[in-house]
Amino acid sequence: MEKTLIAILFAAALTPVAVATAQDSSPYVVGHWNLNDSFKDFTPGAAITTDNTDFTFLNPTDLTLTLEYAFFAAPDGKFCGCDRDTLKPNGRTRYTMLGEQQGGQFSTNLCPTQTEGELKSIVFESTDKKGNLVIGDAVQAGTQIHVFGGSSDQRSESNLQGVTINKTTLREMNEIHQQCVKFIGS
Repeated sequence: MEKTLIAILFAAALTPVAVATAQDSSPYVVGHWNLNDSFKDFTPGAAITTDNTDFTFLNPTDLTLTLEYAFFAAPDGKFCGCDRDTLKPNGRTRYTMLGEQQGGQFSTNLCPTQTEGELKSIVFESTDKKGNLVIGDAVQAGTQIHVFGGSSDQRSESNLQGVTINKTTLREMNEIHQQCVKFIGS
């Protein structure tokens, strides 16, 4: 009996705790977008050219959520547009930066020469009477794929990063929502 208990405690001590956490899920996730971007900060060598970014947002809950994702210019953080979708229970939404530009959700009027920047994505259950977000149990996860050299064979993929919710990030989420309401409409 004592040997069994020692074996169980030893096995528990070796079990990674990280398996139980979901660090890349949050009501607020961020990523990086590119659209016909060229970047070089080294010599000699060719510039790194990124043609497009593909984003997929996942709803790991049984809730129907409102998804809003906004585009910001680098390096100044200027608002460049927004889109909104309904994220069905256990569903997903997928789009590309080129598609968002062609559809007008990424505004070339607001950011006519911008080729890269930050994506900020929020999910929420509803809004209150004042228009503030009601997060409830909303959570999302997602991936981003950068496509290089005009070929889907050349790409890099990474998770969107979950952001910890605190007073500052909740204020930022509400500001993103207000920018989206102004850009898209109610």
